[in-house]
Amino acid sequence: MANGTLNANLYRIYPGYSQIQQEENETNFNYNSLQAGIRFENKHGLTTQLSYTWSHNISIVSNDLNQLSDPFNPRYDRGSDTGFDRRHIFNANYVYNLPFGQHGTMLVRDTIGGWTISGITYAESGVPLDINYTGSDVVGIGCCFNNRPDLVSKVSYPKTVKAWFSASSYADPLAPWAGGANQGFGTAGKDSVVGPGIFNWNLSLFKSISFRESGTPRVELRFESFNTFNHTIFQNVDTGSHDGNFGAVTGDYGPRTMELGGKFVF
Repeated sequence: MANGTLNANLYRIYPGYSQIQQEENETNFNYNSLQAGIRFENKHGLTTQLSYTWSHNISIVSNDLNQLSDPFNPRYDRGSDTGFDRRHIFNANYVYNLPFGQHGTMLVRDTIGGWTISGITYAESGVPLDINYTGSDVVGIGCCFNNRPDLVSKVSYPKTVKAWFSASSYADPLAPWAGGANQGFGTAGKDSVVGPGIFNWNLSLFKSISFRESGTPRVELRFESFNTFNHTIFQNVDTGSHDGNFGAVTGDYGPRTMELGGKFVF
């Protein structure tokens, strides 16, 4: 044993086998929500729709055949769903015909009037992040399991690139033979950290220039911007407890993008 000669497979539930994996089409979800919306249709040139959803999605796994962390205790993974539980979702879409230059000669209408602004604004809270224990095995069941660290203090949120959440709130789980209270599985829930949310504006500006009173032929110009205000939106947080970037943000949704297009209608 001291020289590493112990064959651990002889002591497993099925002696001689290190990996036995069972698959079942079985899980459960619990989703509750409050949904509200309002719509204005062409009021003083403005058409808009506002919607808001408050929801809570509780699950064991997100989809069929997703792996359980503890194959002997499915409830170890019960909690706010790490793929779909966004508590708050707000969305606004709008089209506004700018009021100036709508009357007068065709020259006035084509140079000053005919401008339209449209856009989509949305704000969403983040989804839970499953923190993974990536140190040495303290469970000893062979394969087909995931572990989480112990939660030792309340999680705080610096929300910086190097520290989205307080990595110091976690510690390595204890093995059963070392006094671990959960058979070597960490005490942190799969939803102990909430990831970055989303707040974004996409805006467009339209202009139609007619060459005749009938409206055709005409040129339609379109200017579009995505992430219009160039707001940094974080995504991808390192959740491996022994990674060098544990707790750090590793990606974002990208900078502002602009597009210009035109169309000739005849």
